[in-house]
Amino acid sequence: MKYSEIIETHEKLKASVLCYWQMTGEIDSIEGITSRHIPKAQNILIFNYGDQIEYPKPTQNISVRFSIFIVPALKSSLIFNQKGKIDLFGISFIRDGLYKLIEMPVSKLNQEFPKSLRNKLEDLYLKIKGRSLIEKRKISETFLRENINQDIGSNVITNAIEIIETSKGAIRVNELAEKIQISDRQIQRLFIKRIGVTPKDYCKIIRFNNYLEFILTHRNSTDWMDLVVKFNYHDQPHFIHEVKSISKLSPKKLFAYRDSLYDRYTF
Repeated sequence: MKYSEIIETHEKLKASVLCYWQMTGEIDSIEGITSRHIPKAQNILIFNYGDQIEYPKPTQNISVRFSIFIVPALKSSLIFNQKGKIDLFGISFIRDGLYKLIEMPVSKLNQEFPKSLRNKLEDLYLKIKGRSLIEKRKISETFLRENINQDIGSNVITNAIEIIETSKGAIRVNELAEKIQISDRQIQRLFIKRIGVTPKDYCKIIRFNNYLEFILTHRNSTDWMDLVVKFNYHDQPHFIHEVKSISKLSPKKLFAYRDSLYDRYTF
């Protein structure tokens, strides 16, 4: 399969949108290929022009019935199966970017877009069909500039996420709440409403992805206790439990599979 992406650079959108991406190809195997979507603390809007994607287990908040659907910010890996024609175009939203588009709690979306937005998305689906990634990006960018409501942005979310990313996820929710001067309960509600996961899960995902980036760029085996210290886990059991809860793989298996995590895709 071929995967390509374009990073968002527009000044008015880059705080809400990370990138536009496209995945194309053909899978001849009858069984298809089982893949793993690793959480990145992003909400992803996907337009599917190929065959239906299958999920071995029922998946909450993801519907394969639609050609336009959301893969929400998840707290653990999603296992899915692809076969036949693959033709996907996606917009990856960061922070509360999706919330500013749909203008409703992300946690209550459940694939049922507001009617007025669904009509616009269906129109966008037809406009970008068959076009190059560059053309899709240009058309989608215009659509987002016209439909993302920047007036409902949250400085609290922006500041909280900057603190989380600076700490590489190694911060407690009560410390985070204290730094931005709101209550634990308020920050819980804001994250669930605007991003779809709790601040605690968001921190876990950010810390895990820093660890994943480390093992993808370091070829030599590293002492486990060094990793525990480097990524500020309490102890080795805490480190193992958190990696497994997010990736559905133990740290040893994840390290062993690191070279094959993205080997099906050419850039």
